[in-house]
Amino acid sequence: MKKDSTEPLHFVLLEDDPNDAELIQLQLARNDLNITWRHVMSESDFRAALAGTPPDLVLADYTLPGFDGLTALRIVLERSADIPFIFVSGSLGEERAIEALKSGATDYVLKDRLQRLPMVVNRALSEARDRRERRQAETALEEQRILLSTLIDSLPEIIYAVDTENRLTVVNRALLETLSKKREDVIGRRLSELWTEENVVDIEGQAATTMRTGRPLTDQERAWIGLDGSVRWFTITHVPLRDHGNVSGLVCTVQEVTQRKELEQEILEISNREQRRLGSDLHDGLGQELTGLSLLMKGLEMQMARESPQYSPQVMKITDLLARAIQSTRSLARGLAPVNLERGGLPEALKHLVARCTDMYSLECTFTIGGQKLPDLEEGAATHLYRIAQEASTNAARYARATSINIDLRSTGRKLQLSIADDGIGLSAGLAQGRPGMGLKIMEYRARMLGGSISFDEPGSGTRITLTAPLHLLRQSKDKKRLAASG
Repeated sequence: MKKDSTEPLHFVLLEDDPNDAELIQLQLARNDLNITWRHVMSESDFRAALAGTPPDLVLADYTLPGFDGLTALRIVLERSADIPFIFVSGSLGEERAIEALKSGATDYVLKDRLQRLPMVVNRALSEARDRRERRQAETALEEQRILLSTLIDSLPEIIYAVDTENRLTVVNRALLETLSKKREDVIGRRLSELWTEENVVDIEGQAATTMRTGRPLTDQERAWIGLDGSVRWFTITHVPLRDHGNVSGLVCTVQEVTQRKELEQEILEISNREQRRLGSDLHDGLGQELTGLSLLMKGLEMQMARESPQYSPQVMKITDLLARAIQSTRSLARGLAPVNLERGGLPEALKHLVARCTDMYSLECTFTIGGQKLPDLEEGAATHLYRIAQEASTNAARYARATSINIDLRSTGRKLQLSIADDGIGLSAGLAQGRPGMGLKIMEYRARMLGGSISFDEPGSGTRITLTAPLHLLRQSKDKKRLAASG
């Protein structure tokens, strides 16, 4: 039975007895089957009937003069294995019936039991239709698979999928080229077995977390250090695959963003350099001129005290205003260039921050440094760390109503950790009161620029902000040290 019920079925009937052929056709006609018949009696006519459009079904006697049903079955199978073939015979014993079914026949009906024929025909047509639809679905799936494989192989990003045991199930050409391996050599294996890179182990750990929680990981940035010391940046995305609601694996992408990161870092470095230049100009230019003017005013004040004492109060006010202007200029200069590598670097800058925070907000602000000896940090990285501490302490003082803040800096192993803890109302409460959240985004951005991560915790009371970053991305390189020394 075809999809369109109004379209007649095309049957080929191989039968040498006209009477039997008529009985077969009448039997099926009484069961409301719309059939067009092609009745043949010889092999040549049978082959001609199969030419062109394949029939929907073949009915054949088992024994014919000069021809036999098994030969007819082989001819049909050579033409198409999807054409149902039913033996209708009066001399088909059990052994022959079994042989016919093993040879590929769909079914058989004895001529003295033709009342079974409609049921057998309907079942054969239904099974043929199911096979055809299944094959069409399989073909469509295979076409989609080929299209998907072609698409992901054409993308420059590394794309792969893993099962719940973190074993590779799909890989694209970019990953194969990175690993210098063939597809059959990587499928079924863990990425860490093929890629001897420290970050890969961490990536697999994150993949396991994503599968456990079901929460995707999107565009996490990571820095990879080459054997020559070069830094390459990548973004990593893990998206869970689900089967009836359960996580069955992950689709993962790794995209190199080194050029973008270098551009971002260059833009920030230009901004930092400009701020340092302005700070230097304020300190060495305007600051020195104001200091000179203050000295002149001191001399004038002494002279006026001797010659015109009635003007001394006005002169003293001018001297005080100049002193305040000098202090403001120094504060602005320090704010524009807070970290000076030649004057204590980041630790000294954080000490000044603590002192300023204590004076400005009238609270207890402390600074501690621990762990291993802190290596020399690159000025840009140190400035990022300072700005994070500055933003966190300002938020705690202004919005969280903290009475105490502690800034802690320490290096442990290959990591540097900066934490800012306060006893305020907490980050969640501050945000619930409509406090601005852009500062948090900026801190997160600075952390990513350092190749690290930042967490915001509320351990009972107050807030603890912790940044962790790899030291090898923060250290001052030998070339930069030489440049700083020569400058």
